Amino acid sequence: MTFKENPMRLIPMAKVPLAAALGVAALLTLASAPAAAEYYQYTYTGNLFTRTYEDPWAPIGDPNGGRTFSLVSINAVVTTNAPLGSTVTLADVLSFSISMTSPDPFGPHATLSYPFPPPIDCGGGSCPSPSYSGSLTMSDFNFLNQPTSWDLSIGTQTFYPTGRMGWLTLSTSRGRDMLDGGYETAYAEYGGLITSPGVWAMSVVVPEPATYASMLAGVALLAGLSRWRRTRRDRTPG
Repeated sequence: MTFKENPMRLIPMAKVPLAAALGVAALLTLASAPAAAEYYQYTYTGNLFTRTYEDPWAPIGDPNGGRTFSLVSINAVVTTNAPLGSTVTLADVLSFSISMTSPDPFGPHATLSYPFPPPIDCGGGSCPSPSYSGSLTMSDFNFLNQPTSWDLSIGTQTFYPTGRMGWLTLSTSRGRDMLDGGYETAYAEYGGLITSPGVWAMSVVVPEPATYASMLAGVALLAGLSRWRRTRRDRTPG
């Protein structure tokens, strides 16, 4: 009587390659580890409006009187560690940013973010000194977990070693998207859009760390077992 090898028999761990063994160990560890929190991203995409930039030093006879016009929009990203609900304030989020973007890649762009950047330290007071302020409220979430009422704003003032000062504020709310900026009393930029709000979307942007580890462990396990079987087959007499 001839007995055939059982293809489903257990493989001795001593013969399992290192990569596969590590994969098994990682899977066993993850099975007993608590799942890490996911991160949620709320993204606001605003509608286009006209930004006006005023340059008092424009050439005499400039047909626009020193004004330059460009299309921009206000966009925002809010990151949290749990789905939002009820009324949300700045203390309830991990971070948020507001951007002025243009469909023209060479057009005006700017982004202000919270948590605010650390102070610039270049020694001797020879570098710009920016300060920041910000506020955030989101409420009245719909069935898609998108806010239908919101008010986000970030502003910065930058003082330069020359004594000059510049500023920029970006904001969005249910009733208005707006930008306001300038340099001293000379240069200015401004624009906004009233009663034409953009749209919100919510997504999970960072899977649980355990998910990545599981994928890596699974790949290592499959690769190790495949190599073990191939090596064993090559060594088996024909």
